[in-house]
Amino acid sequence: MTRRYYGRRRRARSGMLALLLFLTTLLLVSCVAGSGVLWVKGLFGLDIADYAAEPCEGTHDVKGKLANELCEGISVLAGDSLTLQPFGGSAEAVAIYRDEILDFMMRKSYALYTGNGDLIKNAQEAYPHALFTTVIPQKDFENTVYRYFGGNTVDHKSGALYSYLDRADCYTTAGGTRESHVAIEPILIEETANTYRMEFRLAKDGNTSESYRAIFVKRQDGAPYLKALELI
Repeated sequence: MTRRYYGRRRRARSGMLALLLFLTTLLLVSCVAGSGVLWVKGLFGLDIADYAAEPCEGTHDVKGKLANELCEGISVLAGDSLTLQPFGGSAEAVAIYRDEILDFMMRKSYALYTGNGDLIKNAQEAYPHALFTTVIPQKDFENTVYRYFGGNTVDHKSGALYSYLDRADCYTTAGGTRESHVAIEPILIEETANTYRMEFRLAKDGNTSESYRAIFVKRQDGAPYLKALELI
């Protein structure tokens, strides 16, 4: 064995010991302070702000421009149902509402995703034995998620209605787009230092949902994105 070989082994052991010490420290702190200890979350770049606990600084008109903007964020999720499933971040929102987000995109830009010959051709070349009439680029889905839900990364997989084509970096569906006939009825809009909190109900065909609270975080330019949804 050469001196260089032993030097590499010593460095490897030192690195492994340092990693074990770091992980042990995190475990001990977590046991003492709880699994949700804030500095550990901050260390890994997680959003640790307790937005729901921020004091209200004022309210807004439930029929105003801001209300319309916040309602659009809810419309991405609502589809045609009076029932929403709560979530606490962009990854969870995508996991729950992937099909609803893609339906929203189709309703908003139907001609783009059904009549774009270049998109369809690229998918057809990647999957020569399939026939496509609808193609939604992966990048468009990512941009929609960032716009309405924030987050840093988006995972891609098939849902119940939309299939993910990994060889073509796009989504497609064999079924038609589901129309939405649900109205969003804001009850209260509060503003805090970093958020807008909107309480609302959904209405359809004379029926009304239970009440929900949506927490929208303000970006630096003031544009809100939906951070969390809860049932009141």
